[in-house]
Amino acid sequence: MLSDRPRREADSGTWVRLCRSAEVVSRRGIHFELDFEHDVALFRVDEAIVAVSNVCPHKREALIYDGHVQQGTVTCPVHFWCFDLRTGKNVGSGADLKTYLVEERDGYVWVLIRDLDA
Repeated sequence: MLSDRPRREADSGTWVRLCRSAEVVSRRGIHFELDFEHDVALFRVDEAIVAVSNVCPHKREALIYDGHVQQGTVTCPVHFWCFDLRTGKNVGSGADLKTYLVEERDGYVWVLIRDLDA
C-alpha cells in the first residue's frame, strides 16, 4: 500500500518508489495497488520501464499486468483489448489506459502520482 512506500514531493505531484529496476523484466508485468484510485502496472519496453493503469477500461478488470506482452503492447487477458504500453492508447477502438511518468533513480523505479491526497 501507499503508506508503506518511500515518497518525495514535487511541484507536479508525488513520486512514489515501487520496486528495484532489476525486478522489471521483458514480457512480464508487475502490479502495485497503491490505493483505491492508483492501481499501477509496470512493464519493460526495450530498455525503458513504463507504467500504466492496471485497470482495463473495458470492464474495469485489474489484470493488465497479467496480459500478453508483445512488441510494446499488452493485451488484456480477460476481454483482449490491446494497448500501446508507451502511450496507453487502445490499438483498436475503445478507451485508453492512463499512463504515469517513470523515473529510474539509484536502481529503483519511481512513478509520479499527480492527484495524490495521502
